[in-house]
Amino acid sequence: MTMKHKKGILFLMLGIIGLCMIGEKRISAKIEKDLKENIIRFHVRANSDSKADQQDKLKVRNAVVDYMGPYMEKAETKEEAMKILKQKKGGIQKTAEDTLEKLGKIPKITVYFTTEEFPQKTYGTYVFPEGVYDAVRVDIGAARGHNWWCVMFPDLCITKDDEMEINQNAKKKMEHLLGSSTVKAMEKNRYLHWLIK
Repeated sequence: MTMKHKKGILFLMLGIIGLCMIGEKRISAKIEKDLKENIIRFHVRANSDSKADQQDKLKVRNAVVDYMGPYMEKAETKEEAMKILKQKKGGIQKTAEDTLEKLGKIPKITVYFTTEEFPQKTYGTYVFPEGVYDAVRVDIGAARGHNWWCVMFPDLCITKDDEMEINQNAKKKMEHLLGSSTVKAMEKNRYLHWLIK
């Protein structure tokens, strides 16, 4: 094979990779738009990075997810979910406070509704791209420790022994809200996201 042929093959391969990257960026932009319009994230900020505070964060997370799970299952749209969350704001705060009080602590818990930057996260087979999302956030104490993120609606925050499990109803809800092509693209991005990072 001549040098000219080798260069031609190299340029062809680079062109194909470039087209794939452009296609993936377009898919990612659509996913981000669909997610922003239909998803509510959940964010828990620990008091500090001490082992005890990090364990407290996970206990609060579990308690709030268990408390809100049945309510989130009833919501069919982001608007319905946000309305429920706002109605249950006091219940979220009380659940978090009660959880820590049972451990002999007198915590300061603050619940916010925010729009904030989230990192890329994987839940089961779904890759949620980094971006700005609407969220409910629970701050514990000074809220200076490592964070924990998930998806409150559709309810992908089902936890068991600190492992993420995907609720089958949430999968169906995601397909209804986002469309099957967006959901498939999110699964596909699990393998191709390295091209666009």
